[in-house]
Amino acid sequence: MKVPLFTLFLIKNFMAKKKIEDVPTNEVRKPTPKKSFSLDDFKKKIGAPEVPSKPLKWIPIDDGLREATGMPGVPVGYVTLFRGYSNTGKSTALMRSIVNAQKMGQFVIIIDTENNIDEGNKRLTMMGFDWNGEYLLVNNKYLLEKYGVIQDNNRKEASIEDMAKAIYDFRDMQVSGALPRDVYVAIDSIGTLNCIKTINALEKDDSDNNMWNAGAYEKTFMSLLNNTVPNSRKIDSEYTMTLAAVQKIWYDSMNKVVKHKGGETFFFGARMIYHFGGIITHGTRRITATSKSRDLNYGFENKVNIAKNHVDGEWGGISLEGKIISTPHGFIYGDKEHENIYKKEHILYFRNKFEDDTLTVDDIDFQSKAMDADGNVSFEDEIIERNRNVEENDRE
Repeated sequence: MKVPLFTLFLIKNFMAKKKIEDVPTNEVRKPTPKKSFSLDDFKKKIGAPEVPSKPLKWIPIDDGLREATGMPGVPVGYVTLFRGYSNTGKSTALMRSIVNAQKMGQFVIIIDTENNIDEGNKRLTMMGFDWNGEYLLVNNKYLLEKYGVIQDNNRKEASIEDMAKAIYDFRDMQVSGALPRDVYVAIDSIGTLNCIKTINALEKDDSDNNMWNAGAYEKTFMSLLNNTVPNSRKIDSEYTMTLAAVQKIWYDSMNKVVKHKGGETFFFGARMIYHFGGIITHGTRRITATSKSRDLNYGFENKVNIAKNHVDGEWGGISLEGKIISTPHGFIYGDKEHENIYKKEHILYFRNKFEDDTLTVDDIDFQSKAMDADGNVSFEDEIIERNRNVEENDRE
Protein backbone atom coordinates (compact mmCIF):
# COMPACT_ATOMS: atom_id res chain seq x y z
CA MET A 1 0.00 0.00 0.00
CA LYS A 2 1.54 3.35 -1.05
CA VAL A 3 1.56 6.28 1.39
CA PRO A 4 0.25 9.48 -0.20
CA LEU A 5 2.89 12.11 -0.95
CA PHE A 6 1.11 14.72 1.16
CA THR A 7 1.21 12.39 4.17
CA LEU A 8 4.95 11.81 3.69
CA PHE A 9 5.45 15.59 3.60
CA LEU A 10 3.65 16.02 6.92
CA ILE A 11 5.66 13.22 8.55
CA LYS A 12 9.02 14.66 7.38
CA ASN A 13 8.05 18.13 8.55
CA PHE A 14 7.05 16.77 12.00
CA MET A 15 10.29 14.78 12.40
CA ALA A 16 12.40 17.81 11.41
CA LYS A 17 10.73 20.00 14.01
CA LYS A 18 11.07 17.30 16.68
CA LYS A 19 14.77 16.85 15.88
CA ILE A 20 15.39 20.57 16.44
CA GLU A 21 13.38 20.56 19.68
CA ASP A 22 15.33 17.54 20.98
CA VAL A 23 18.70 19.31 20.66
CA PRO A 24 19.84 20.63 24.06
CA THR A 25 20.00 24.45 24.25
CA ASN A 26 23.69 24.46 25.17
CA GLU A 27 24.56 22.53 22.01
CA VAL A 28 23.06 25.04 19.50
CA ARG A 29 25.85 26.21 17.16
CA LYS A 30 26.95 29.73 17.88
CA PRO A 31 27.65 32.19 15.04
CA THR A 32 31.28 32.67 14.07
CA PRO A 33 32.65 35.89 15.62
CA LYS A 34 33.33 38.68 13.10
CA LYS A 35 36.95 39.54 12.48
CA SER A 36 38.10 43.11 13.11
CA PHE A 37 37.69 45.29 10.03
CA SER A 38 39.02 48.75 9.28
CA LEU A 39 37.21 50.54 6.47
CA ASP A 40 40.05 53.05 6.07
CA ASP A 41 42.64 50.25 5.79
CA PHE A 42 40.44 48.45 3.27
CA LYS A 43 40.10 51.57 1.09
CA LYS A 44 43.84 52.13 1.20
CA LYS A 45 44.49 48.48 0.30
CA ILE A 46 42.33 48.66 -2.83
CA GLY A 47 43.65 52.11 -3.73
CA ALA A 48 40.47 54.04 -2.94
CA PRO A 49 41.21 56.20 0.12
CA GLU A 50 38.57 58.75 1.08
CA VAL A 51 40.12 62.17 0.48
CA PRO A 52 38.00 65.09 1.69
CA SER A 53 37.62 68.32 -0.24
CA LYS A 54 39.01 71.69 0.76
CA PRO A 55 36.60 74.17 2.40
CA LEU A 56 34.37 75.76 -0.22
CA LYS A 57 35.42 79.23 -1.39
CA TRP A 58 33.81 81.57 -3.90
CA ILE A 59 35.09 84.00 -6.50
CA PRO A 60 32.62 86.90 -6.14
CA ILE A 61 31.04 88.52 -9.19
CA ASP A 62 28.78 91.39 -8.11
CA ASP A 63 26.39 92.22 -5.30
CA GLY A 64 23.66 92.76 -7.93
CA LEU A 65 24.01 89.25 -9.30
CA ARG A 66 24.12 87.82 -5.79
CA GLU A 67 20.88 89.58 -4.85
CA ALA A 68 19.20 88.31 -8.01
CA THR A 69 20.32 84.67 -7.78
CA GLY A 70 21.26 84.11 -4.15
CA MET A 71 24.67 82.82 -5.28
CA PRO A 72 27.98 84.40 -4.16
CA GLY A 73 29.64 83.91 -7.56
CA VAL A 74 31.89 81.18 -8.99
CA PRO A 75 32.62 78.19 -6.70
CA VAL A 76 36.36 77.48 -6.47
CA GLY A 77 37.37 74.04 -7.76
CA TYR A 78 34.20 73.65 -9.85
CA VAL A 79 33.15 74.19 -13.46
CA THR A 80 30.74 77.10 -13.96
CA LEU A 81 28.85 78.01 -17.14
CA PHE A 82 27.42 81.42 -18.06
CA ARG A 83 24.86 80.78 -20.80
CA GLY A 84 22.31 82.83 -22.75
CA TYR A 85 21.67 84.73 -25.98
CA SER A 86 23.79 87.68 -27.13
CA ASN A 87 23.75 90.90 -25.04
CA THR A 88 22.40 89.22 -21.91
CA GLY A 89 25.34 89.69 -19.53
CA LYS A 90 27.34 86.46 -19.95
CA SER A 91 30.67 88.09 -20.73
CA THR A 92 30.07 90.77 -18.09
CA ALA A 93 29.77 88.03 -15.47
CA LEU A 94 32.95 86.35 -16.72
CA MET A 95 34.90 89.63 -16.73
CA ARG A 96 33.80 90.54 -13.22
CA SER A 97 34.85 87.09 -11.99
CA ILE A 98 38.23 87.53 -13.72
CA VAL A 99 38.82 90.82 -11.93
CA ASN A 100 37.83 89.44 -8.52
CA ALA A 101 39.77 86.18 -8.99
CA GLN A 102 42.93 88.22 -9.57
CA LYS A 103 42.22 90.27 -6.44
CA MET A 104 41.93 87.00 -4.48
CA GLY A 105 45.43 86.01 -5.59
CA GLN A 106 44.37 83.51 -8.24
CA PHE A 107 46.50 83.18 -11.37
CA VAL A 108 44.01 84.13 -14.09
CA ILE A 109 44.22 82.44 -17.49
CA ILE A 110 41.93 84.22 -19.97
CA ILE A 111 41.20 82.07 -23.02
CA ASP A 112 39.75 84.45 -25.61
CA THR A 113 38.59 82.40 -28.59
CA GLU A 114 36.64 85.37 -30.01
CA ASN A 115 39.73 87.61 -30.17
CA ASN A 116 37.90 90.42 -28.34
CA ILE A 117 40.36 90.93 -25.48
CA ASP A 118 43.73 92.60 -25.98
CA GLU A 119 46.33 93.64 -23.43
CA GLY A 120 44.90 96.67 -21.64
CA ASN A 121 41.28 95.91 -22.58
CA LYS A 122 39.31 99.02 -21.58
CA ARG A 123 36.31 97.24 -20.09
CA LEU A 124 38.42 94.97 -17.89
CA THR A 125 40.45 98.03 -16.88
CA MET A 126 37.28 99.92 -15.98
CA MET A 127 36.22 96.98 -13.80
CA GLY A 128 39.52 97.07 -11.93
CA PHE A 129 41.74 94.49 -13.62
CA ASP A 130 45.47 94.94 -12.92
CA TRP A 131 47.39 94.50 -16.15
CA ASN A 132 50.63 94.57 -14.13
CA GLY A 133 49.41 91.68 -11.97
CA GLU A 134 49.60 87.93 -12.55
CA TYR A 135 47.63 86.67 -15.55
CA LEU A 136 48.01 84.96 -18.91
CA LEU A 137 46.08 85.92 -22.02
CA VAL A 138 45.56 82.98 -24.37
CA ASN A 139 44.11 83.77 -27.79
CA ASN A 140 43.72 81.79 -31.00
CA LYS A 141 47.20 82.80 -32.17
CA TYR A 142 48.72 81.36 -28.98
CA LEU A 143 46.78 78.09 -29.35
CA LEU A 144 47.70 77.73 -33.01
CA GLU A 145 51.42 78.39 -32.50
CA LYS A 146 51.83 76.37 -29.30
CA TYR A 147 49.74 73.37 -30.33
CA GLY A 148 48.14 73.52 -33.78
CA VAL A 149 51.15 73.87 -36.07
CA ILE A 150 53.14 71.38 -33.98
CA GLN A 151 50.60 68.71 -34.95
CA ASP A 152 50.09 69.98 -38.50
CA ASN A 153 52.43 72.56 -39.98
CA ASN A 154 49.78 73.47 -42.58
CA ARG A 155 47.08 74.28 -40.02
CA LYS A 156 45.73 77.83 -40.31
CA GLU A 157 43.46 78.10 -37.26
CA ALA A 158 43.28 76.95 -33.65
CA SER A 159 41.02 74.03 -32.73
CA ILE A 160 38.91 72.70 -29.88
CA GLU A 161 41.58 70.05 -29.29
CA ASP A 162 44.27 72.75 -28.95
CA MET A 163 42.31 74.55 -26.23
CA ALA A 164 41.73 71.36 -24.24
CA LYS A 165 45.41 70.39 -24.51
CA ALA A 166 46.46 73.81 -23.23
CA ILE A 167 44.24 73.52 -20.13
CA TYR A 168 45.53 70.02 -19.40
CA ASP A 169 49.07 71.39 -19.66
CA PHE A 170 48.29 74.21 -17.23
CA ARG A 171 47.00 71.65 -14.74
CA ASP A 172 50.12 69.50 -15.21
CA MET A 173 52.21 72.61 -14.48
CA GLN A 174 50.30 73.10 -11.23
CA VAL A 175 50.92 69.52 -10.17
CA SER A 176 54.63 69.59 -11.06
CA GLY A 177 55.18 72.91 -9.30
CA ALA A 178 56.03 74.83 -12.47
CA LEU A 179 52.87 76.92 -11.87
CA PRO A 180 52.64 77.16 -8.06
CA ARG A 181 49.35 79.05 -7.97
CA ASP A 182 45.63 78.44 -7.69
CA VAL A 183 44.43 78.92 -11.27
CA TYR A 184 41.23 80.42 -12.65
CA VAL A 185 40.62 79.48 -16.30
CA ALA A 186 38.07 81.80 -17.94
CA ILE A 187 36.90 80.88 -21.46
CA ASP A 188 35.06 83.29 -23.76
CA SER A 189 33.58 81.41 -25.42
CA ILE A 190 32.57 77.79 -26.04
CA GLY A 191 31.29 77.15 -29.55
CA THR A 192 33.64 79.54 -31.36
CA LEU A 193 36.44 77.16 -32.32
CA ASN A 194 36.07 74.24 -34.72
CA CYS A 195 37.53 70.79 -34.27
CA ILE A 196 40.42 69.53 -36.43
CA LYS A 197 38.11 67.43 -38.59
CA THR A 198 35.88 70.42 -39.35
CA ILE A 199 38.89 72.67 -40.04
CA ASN A 200 40.30 70.18 -42.54
CA ALA A 201 36.94 69.78 -44.25
CA LEU A 202 36.46 73.54 -44.60
CA GLU A 203 39.98 74.02 -45.96
CA LYS A 204 39.30 71.39 -48.60
CA ASP A 205 35.83 72.82 -49.35
CA ASP A 206 34.32 69.52 -48.25
CA SER A 207 31.04 69.26 -46.39
CA ASP A 208 31.30 69.62 -42.62
CA ASN A 209 29.04 68.50 -39.79
CA ASN A 210 28.12 70.41 -36.61
CA MET A 211 28.15 67.10 -34.73
CA TRP A 212 31.90 66.87 -35.30
CA ASN A 213 32.48 69.89 -33.06
CA ALA A 214 30.09 68.59 -30.42
CA GLY A 215 31.86 65.24 -30.50
CA ALA A 216 35.28 66.90 -30.17
CA TYR A 217 34.17 68.84 -27.09
CA GLU A 218 32.87 65.63 -25.52
CA LYS A 219 36.02 63.67 -26.34
CA THR A 220 38.56 66.29 -25.23
CA PHE A 221 36.76 68.07 -22.38
CA MET A 222 34.59 65.49 -20.59
CA SER A 223 37.38 64.09 -18.41
CA LEU A 224 38.68 67.60 -17.76
CA LEU A 225 35.27 68.76 -16.52
CA ASN A 226 34.35 65.62 -14.57
CA ASN A 227 37.73 64.59 -13.17
CA THR A 228 40.66 66.98 -13.59
CA VAL A 229 39.04 70.15 -12.26
CA PRO A 230 36.97 68.53 -9.46
CA ASN A 231 39.93 66.47 -8.21
CA SER A 232 41.98 69.64 -7.79
CA ARG A 233 39.77 70.71 -4.87
CA LYS A 234 40.76 67.64 -2.82
CA ILE A 235 43.03 68.37 0.15
CA ASP A 236 45.82 66.23 -1.30
CA SER A 237 46.02 68.67 -4.25
CA GLU A 238 48.23 71.62 -3.31
CA TYR A 239 46.79 73.95 -5.95
CA THR A 240 43.21 74.25 -7.15
CA MET A 241 41.94 74.81 -10.68
CA THR A 242 38.62 76.59 -11.29
CA LEU A 243 37.06 76.83 -14.73
CA ALA A 244 34.29 79.11 -16.01
CA ALA A 245 33.06 79.56 -19.56
CA VAL A 246 30.61 81.57 -21.65
CA GLN A 247 28.34 79.71 -24.07
CA LYS A 248 25.61 80.96 -26.39
CA ILE A 249 22.30 79.10 -26.65
CA TRP A 250 19.58 78.52 -29.20
CA TYR A 251 16.03 77.30 -28.79
CA ASP A 252 15.02 73.99 -30.37
CA SER A 253 11.37 74.81 -31.09
CA MET A 254 10.60 71.28 -32.30
CA ASN A 255 11.67 69.62 -29.04
CA LYS A 256 11.00 72.73 -26.91
CA VAL A 257 14.38 72.65 -25.21
CA VAL A 258 17.42 74.94 -24.89
CA LYS A 259 20.45 73.85 -26.89
CA HIS A 260 24.04 75.04 -26.56
CA LYS A 261 26.26 76.26 -29.38
CA GLY A 262 29.08 73.73 -29.71
CA GLY A 263 27.17 70.90 -28.07
CA GLU A 264 26.02 69.84 -24.61
CA THR A 265 29.33 68.81 -23.02
CA PHE A 266 29.69 71.89 -20.81
CA PHE A 267 26.02 71.77 -19.85
CA PHE A 268 26.47 68.26 -18.47
CA GLY A 269 29.96 68.89 -17.07
CA ALA A 270 29.26 72.18 -15.27
CA ARG A 271 28.14 72.04 -11.64
CA MET A 272 26.89 75.65 -11.62
CA ILE A 273 24.99 77.25 -14.52
CA TYR A 274 23.87 80.88 -14.64
CA HIS A 275 21.18 81.46 -17.28
CA PHE A 276 20.95 85.03 -18.58
CA GLY A 277 17.87 86.33 -20.40
CA GLY A 278 14.89 84.41 -21.73
CA ILE A 279 14.44 80.91 -23.08
CA ILE A 280 12.70 81.39 -26.43
CA THR A 281 14.19 84.87 -27.06
CA HIS A 282 16.89 86.92 -25.36
CA GLY A 283 14.29 88.85 -23.31
CA THR A 284 16.61 91.86 -23.05
CA ARG A 285 15.73 95.53 -22.67
CA ARG A 286 18.18 98.34 -23.42
CA ILE A 287 18.79 100.79 -20.57
CA THR A 288 19.18 104.41 -21.65
CA ALA A 289 20.41 107.26 -19.47
CA THR A 290 18.67 110.51 -20.43
CA SER A 291 19.81 113.95 -19.37
CA LYS A 292 18.89 117.36 -20.76
CA SER A 293 17.39 115.89 -23.94
CA ARG A 294 20.42 113.69 -24.63
CA ASP A 295 20.43 109.88 -24.55
CA LEU A 296 23.21 107.45 -23.61
CA ASN A 297 22.76 103.72 -24.17
CA TYR A 298 24.81 102.33 -21.32
CA GLY A 299 23.45 98.90 -20.36
CA PHE A 300 21.02 96.00 -20.73
CA GLU A 301 18.29 94.74 -18.42
CA ASN A 302 17.24 91.11 -18.30
CA LYS A 303 16.39 88.19 -16.05
CA VAL A 304 18.96 85.83 -14.58
CA ASN A 305 18.49 82.53 -12.79
CA ILE A 306 20.38 79.46 -11.63
CA ALA A 307 19.66 76.74 -14.18
CA LYS A 308 21.82 74.15 -12.40
CA ASN A 309 23.35 73.99 -8.94
CA HIS A 310 25.23 70.84 -7.94
CA VAL A 311 27.61 72.56 -5.53
CA ASP A 312 28.21 70.56 -2.38
CA GLY A 313 27.20 71.89 1.03
CA GLU A 314 24.77 74.53 2.24
CA TRP A 315 24.78 76.38 -1.09
CA GLY A 316 23.78 73.33 -3.11
CA GLY A 317 20.39 73.22 -4.77
CA ILE A 318 19.55 76.92 -4.40
CA SER A 319 17.81 78.26 -7.49
CA LEU A 320 16.51 81.84 -7.54
CA GLU A 321 15.55 84.25 -10.30
CA GLY A 322 15.86 88.01 -10.40
CA LYS A 323 16.38 91.03 -12.61
CA ILE A 324 19.75 92.65 -13.25
CA ILE A 325 21.21 95.49 -15.29
CA SER A 326 24.51 94.88 -17.05
CA THR A 327 26.62 98.07 -17.11
CA PRO A 328 30.16 98.97 -18.23
CA HIS A 329 31.22 98.54 -14.59
CA GLY A 330 29.43 95.26 -13.85
CA PHE A 331 25.95 94.34 -12.59
CA ILE A 332 23.43 96.24 -10.53
CA TYR A 333 20.19 94.86 -9.16
CA GLY A 334 17.25 95.95 -11.32
CA ASP A 335 15.37 98.36 -9.05
CA LYS A 336 15.29 102.14 -8.47
CA GLU A 337 17.24 102.02 -5.22
CA HIS A 338 20.24 100.30 -6.79
CA GLU A 339 20.01 102.44 -9.92
CA ASN A 340 20.36 105.59 -7.79
CA ILE A 341 23.32 104.09 -5.91
CA TYR A 342 24.98 103.33 -9.24
CA LYS A 343 24.43 106.93 -10.45
CA LYS A 344 26.10 108.32 -7.32
CA GLU A 345 29.07 105.95 -7.50
CA HIS A 346 29.68 106.66 -11.20
CA ILE A 347 28.61 110.29 -11.58
CA LEU A 348 32.04 111.15 -13.05
CA TYR A 349 31.48 108.51 -15.74
CA PHE A 350 28.15 110.11 -16.74
CA ARG A 351 29.59 113.63 -16.62
CA ASN A 352 32.33 112.50 -18.99
CA LYS A 353 29.91 110.76 -21.36
CA PHE A 354 27.45 113.67 -21.41
CA GLU A 355 30.34 116.20 -21.50
CA ASP A 356 28.76 118.16 -18.66
CA ASP A 357 30.73 118.79 -15.44
CA THR A 358 27.67 120.25 -13.70
CA LEU A 359 25.59 117.09 -14.09
CA THR A 360 23.98 115.77 -10.88
CA VAL A 361 22.30 112.48 -10.02
CA ASP A 362 18.88 114.12 -10.27
CA ASP A 363 19.66 115.20 -13.85
CA ILE A 364 19.96 111.57 -15.00
CA ASP A 365 16.89 109.50 -15.81
CA PHE A 366 17.13 105.77 -16.60
CA GLN A 367 14.71 104.37 -19.19
CA SER A 368 14.12 100.79 -20.30
CA LYS A 369 13.40 100.04 -23.97
CA ALA A 370 12.40 96.72 -25.51
CA MET A 371 14.69 95.08 -28.07
CA ASP A 372 13.82 92.96 -31.10
CA ALA A 373 15.10 89.48 -31.95
CA ASP A 374 18.26 90.95 -33.54
CA GLY A 375 19.15 92.92 -30.43
CA ASN A 376 18.04 96.29 -31.80
CA VAL A 377 15.85 98.71 -29.88
CA SER A 378 12.21 97.99 -30.67
CA PHE A 379 9.71 100.81 -30.77
CA GLU A 380 6.79 98.39 -30.62
CA ASP A 381 5.84 99.42 -27.08
CA GLU A 382 5.86 103.11 -28.02
CA ILE A 383 3.77 102.45 -31.13
CA ILE A 384 1.21 100.45 -29.15
CA GLU A 385 1.00 103.17 -26.50
CA ARG A 386 0.67 105.89 -29.16
CA ASN A 387 -2.10 103.99 -30.94
CA ARG A 388 -3.88 103.43 -27.64
CA ASN A 389 -3.81 107.17 -26.91
CA VAL A 390 -5.13 107.96 -30.40
CA GLU A 391 -8.01 105.51 -29.92
CA GLU A 392 -8.87 107.01 -26.56
CA ASN A 393 -8.88 110.53 -28.01
CA ASP A 394 -11.11 109.41 -30.88
CA ARG A 395 -13.62 107.96 -28.43
CA GLU A 396 -13.70 111.21 -26.54
